[in-house]
Amino acid sequence: MKWIIKNPAPTDWRQDKWGDFHFGRSLTKYLSRMNQKVETDYHGEWDNNKTADVVLVLRGKHPYTVKKSDFNIMWNISHPESVTLEEYQSYDIVFVASNSHAEYLSSKIQVPVFPLLQCTDTEEFYESSSNYHDRKDIIFVGNTRGVERACVIWSSELGLPLKVWGRGWVEMINKKLIVGKYIDNQKLGELYSNSKIVLNDHWEDMKQYGFINNRIFDAIACGLPIISDYHEELYKLFGNKILYYKDKEEFNLCVEEFFLAYPLLKENVDELKEEVTSNYSFQNRAQFLVETVEEHIRKNKV
Repeated sequence: MKWIIKNPAPTDWRQDKWGDFHFGRSLTKYLSRMNQKVETDYHGEWDNNKTADVVLVLRGKHPYTVKKSDFNIMWNISHPESVTLEEYQSYDIVFVASNSHAEYLSSKIQVPVFPLLQCTDTEEFYESSSNYHDRKDIIFVGNTRGVERACVIWSSELGLPLKVWGRGWVEMINKKLIVGKYIDNQKLGELYSNSKIVLNDHWEDMKQYGFINNRIFDAIACGLPIISDYHEELYKLFGNKILYYKDKEEFNLCVEEFFLAYPLLKENVDELKEEVTSNYSFQNRAQFLVETVEEHIRKNKV
């Protein structure tokens, strides 16, 4: 089949700095290996006269107006608060990166809805060394997004050996903690595989709607322990194998556990690696997308 992926990343200089660009890049790789023909339209190129067997919209920041002549599927991977029931209903199939929100939508719209959580590219994110003693640094990779992301601010206040990659931090934290404004996505796996622990947080609407960001899956695939904001769906998925905080006091306790019980944290995340690489990979996702679409098309031809 021929697929057109509508990717919300821009067409300008920012493109390879958008997570959606790399999400689409990995998905395309694995779809192509399943003998699917794949083209990508980035935001700004969406309105055209191209035809395909499947139009796949990676629904992040931007909505897409479907053409009724196409077979349209959505994979809602972020910004769920901005997606209306009417928008979901306009598609032929909806995939949602949240178990709880998929269940909710199934009771509200008539089109098929499937939970399809975010994932990792196991060819780029894997543990390159089994000796955790070689790991060093607490890391954070992300822009400020115009807000004071608490885990980074608290780490700076505590004087932790933190290394930050991202834009907008100069006026918020000690400049000595900032390594750079950006790290190439294809170098992230190596960074994760050589770091001791990663800080993580979610957009508020992602937590509310049960969406887990891809940093979680990437880190686990690299055997990298995580300190994350508490997320009910995340806890249901991985339990106490990672550390959670709801406020500054709990964050401080996470840091204390990191320093006092690191071997246990590493052991816990190692127990999750096989589950993530087997069930939360782009290869797995590509296969599920193709099989679900083919099954839907077969049923509707009968």
